Amino acid sequence: MLASWLKKLEAIIEAVGKNKPAKDFRLFLTTDPTDSFPLGILQKSLKVVKEPPDGLSQNIKGTYQKLNEDIINERPRAEFKPLLYVLSFFHAIIQERKKYGKIGYNVEYAFNNSDHLISY
Repeated sequence: MLASWLKKLEAIIEAVGKNKPAKDFRLFLTTDPTDSFPLGILQKSLKVVKEPPDGLSQNIKGTYQKLNEDIINERPRAEFKPLLYVLSFFHAIIQERKKYGKIGYNVEYAFNNSDHLISY
């Protein structure tokens, strides 16, 4: 099913390329990493990859940038802000250790942003 859809997508993109689109025409595609994505599309594309921040401090800053002031200030208890920092620090450590694969962990655990957000 997916393979036939990707072949159709590749054919459509080839047809657009042959018809000489306008100079300001842009086509944006997003995908998760997959082996079945057509190689022809990849070879003709400009690829942009979002990498996680490097280092603990950058990772913590990135986590805090995803929060808005309402989330931080709407909690009535004084313990919330220190706990939020500890949780963000733990999240950053988990993300950093994942880079080392089997050396960092015996088994990989995907502690991602949704896990972080649901924790508070």
